[in-house]
Amino acid sequence: MMKIALNGTRFAYDDQGQGVPVVLLHGFPFSRRMWAAQGGPLARACRLITPDLRGCGESEGIPESVEQLAADVHALVEGLKLSSFVLAGFSMGGYVAFRYLAAHAGRVRALMLLDTRPEADTPEARQRRYTGIERIEREGPSGFLDDFAKLLVSPRTAETRPEVATEVRRLMEGTKVESLIGGLRAMAERPESTPLLSSITVPTLVVVGEDDKATPVESSRKMAATIPGAELVIIPGAGHVTNFEQPDAFNQAVVAFLRRLR
Repeated sequence: MMKIALNGTRFAYDDQGQGVPVVLLHGFPFSRRMWAAQGGPLARACRLITPDLRGCGESEGIPESVEQLAADVHALVEGLKLSSFVLAGFSMGGYVAFRYLAAHAGRVRALMLLDTRPEADTPEARQRRYTGIERIEREGPSGFLDDFAKLLVSPRTAETRPEVATEVRRLMEGTKVESLIGGLRAMAERPESTPLLSSITVPTLVVVGEDDKATPVESSRKMAATIPGAELVIIPGAGHVTNFEQPDAFNQAVVAFLRRLR
């Protein structure tokens, strides 16, 4: 684990492997620990950089907006002196990746959009996030996280491999209440990113679990169809957290994409 001071805040990140730099952004309410099954396989194919976003894991601060998180990513890229890199984002990390592209598209060599979507929240989805904030403030985080974790894994995974669902829930522990609230608010208020899609000119990989309820397959199909030349990979037997539920298939898709960049 390494630490770097960016924008007056200390951030934790891991940096392993050699080759093309890949900045891999985790989702809500996780940290860089969610990439444990990716570290070895991906680090043999690239230089893998996995930061803890602001307020998550071992990074300081509180998330306020996806634009702020994108600015943090750019500060990290500048601090590591990466003139060009592959940007990859899972779920909320994908929302951050869209905002990074909006501001710094010229720095991105290729893009991986992992179980994410470009659309802003509908009014109903936005209200669900604010209801979650109210619940956390009223009851504490445990009940909210218990229910949230159940939404992330495929029903088949929960039934046949309950240990995977247990691990997903365990990795949510330790996230600060302020970061949970800030993350929910940042996602609720994130802007629409669909207009960006047709302007993306770099190689792009879209990955989604076939049973993903949070970012459905149909949304990923439309996203991949709108991005010129994008590749779509649907992971069988996975819900939202494809890298947990089907790590071999996830890693193979990512490594194959990275090899094609060479």
